[in-house]
Amino acid sequence: MSAEPKTIKEERGPKKPTELFVRSIPFEATNEELTEFFSEVAPVKHAIIVTDSASKMSKGFGFVSFSLPEDAEKSLAQCRKKKFKDRLLKIEFAKPRERSDKPKKDDAPVIKTTQETEVDVEKRRPRLIVRNLPWSVRDTKELEKTFSKYGQVTQVLLPRGPNGKMKGFAFVTMRKQTAAELAVKESSGLKIDGREVAVDYAIQKDKWVQHVKEETPVEGDDDNESSDEDEDNNDDDDEENEEDNENDEDDEDNGDDEDKPVKQWGANTSYTVFVRNIPYDATAETLKEHFEAFGAVRYALPVTDKETGQARGVAFVAFYNEEDATNCVKNAPASGSTSLLLPDDTNPDYMFDGRILSVTAAVERETAGKLASAGAKKRAELLGKAPAEKDRRNLFLLNEGRINPDSKLAETMPASELEIRQQSYKLRKEQVSKNPGLHVSLTRLAIRNLPRAMNERSLKAIARKAVVQFATDVADKNRQPISKEEVLRSIKARGEIVKSKHGVVKQAKVIMETKAAGELGRSRGYGFVEFRDHKAALMGLRWLNAHVVTDEEILEGRDDEEKKNIKLDPTKQRRLIAEFAIENAQVVQRRRDSEFKAREFGENRFNKRPFNNRDNKKSKPESTPEAPKVDEEAENIKKIIGAKRAQRKHKRGKK
Repeated sequence: MSAEPKTIKEERGPKKPTELFVRSIPFEATNEELTEFFSEVAPVKHAIIVTDSASKMSKGFGFVSFSLPEDAEKSLAQCRKKKFKDRLLKIEFAKPRERSDKPKKDDAPVIKTTQETEVDVEKRRPRLIVRNLPWSVRDTKELEKTFSKYGQVTQVLLPRGPNGKMKGFAFVTMRKQTAAELAVKESSGLKIDGREVAVDYAIQKDKWVQHVKEETPVEGDDDNESSDEDEDNNDDDDEENEEDNENDEDDEDNGDDEDKPVKQWGANTSYTVFVRNIPYDATAETLKEHFEAFGAVRYALPVTDKETGQARGVAFVAFYNEEDATNCVKNAPASGSTSLLLPDDTNPDYMFDGRILSVTAAVERETAGKLASAGAKKRAELLGKAPAEKDRRNLFLLNEGRINPDSKLAETMPASELEIRQQSYKLRKEQVSKNPGLHVSLTRLAIRNLPRAMNERSLKAIARKAVVQFATDVADKNRQPISKEEVLRSIKARGEIVKSKHGVVKQAKVIMETKAAGELGRSRGYGFVEFRDHKAALMGLRWLNAHVVTDEEILEGRDDEEKKNIKLDPTKQRRLIAEFAIENAQVVQRRRDSEFKAREFGENRFNKRPFNNRDNKKSKPESTPEAPKVDEEAENIKKIIGAKRAQRKHKRGKK
């Protein structure tokens, strides 16, 4: 009796160090993050965080499996010293829980447990996994009938996802090993409902592997998978259903290990494609079902944002065969089209819920990082930051002042006001897209939702106040300052900083209603403010946007008599909507030309004034030297005339 348990321990010994038991995991961590953390040390075969079966919330512990014991030992030593999400993990080798319904004797507890384990292993050996099943297979009797020709079938399992959909694979347990061996050998080319399936072993089979070692050289990976299954099944009772689902996925991966080791799979992207433009509600099951049209799919993984947990509209789909992945990318429609109309010749295989999918080959992590950086720059442009390439129309400023409906500021606003802001953004974006002559001003703001009683003087006063208050908030660390990039953009737009006697606000204009007789009526509720430079305009916009106008700000700049005639309703307070104004390039050019002509006319008129105190005093010394020359010429003429008259008189006197 002592020799047999020892042999079993020796067989199980090398398998235990391949899996780690990890505790103190942050509750917000995901399986992917845990995998990525341990992958920095060694290739990870499988990582799972145990969750509650009812609430689906993390329990703070999990399991990480490796292909080699050396990788597990290396990860155990190094990952203990590293922080995962600012927390040190508690890591140890995973141990299967020993259970027995019968009371055990104190003198030989290990012997009985190992004997029972050996019997369990013997019973589970003939278990097979059938991959690439068509979705039409929903009855276990159909599979039982198919495999009964190889021998007696004891059990058939058809795993389903959380939403009840089929997973595309099944487990078939044969009564005898010879029947299982016959099923694997003769099932090559086996078709079920017109689709070719793949049949492999899905359980631990140490002794049988020794007989067929030459045919399956990477069979050891299946052992580790089975070991994972054993240990996962020995976890808490509350997680048994979830662990079974995870083990089913592990078993599904076993067939893949026969063709390619797990280590190499993660580094090879030739089997994986990257899919864009998928619906946000797409699941792994629906994607996998859709891409089965191109070939056997190993997995489909929709990508979610790590911070928000929301879907990003993209996914990874991995195939079992490289040729299937290549054909999927090769035959994909050209991406980049923004048309909402679907071409008639679009392949239905590339359409998902009415959307045309954009399919490209997956890239390495380093290349993906570069592409992500490039995409981040483009997104930065949409957030109001300076674009990498020169944008002459300043379209990136359309997002300045836009309030996200999910932000904290939006929570303080009524839904009607948020709807107005969203409609305004869509309208402005449509205007600039249709008319290339329109551009976004760097210094001019469009202010809407103005109180009717506010005039141009009060609007100019609140605009000056906005710049001062913004600087005050920055000094008090209540607001983020203007970035260096935005300051440089302002300097570049002005050419150079020139000190001027003019204030930060050049002009404030309130649009008024026009009556039939040409008289001005009341305010239309919107206006424009032009600042001295782009920096001041940014400061003013960020303070004015969503600012609630007070009665004091409405009455600013009015005398006492005007204040008496204005009736204010304290219950109706307006919240300003500030945006960079959209201008027409031709109108702006005509305005600049008229300003230049007016300035030039004013300078000429100023120089021609006859009674300018300083200019006339300076001009007198310059004109005095010319006065004697004019007098001398006149006197010479007079002398000549006088001489001629004298000659005439003299001639008359002789006669």
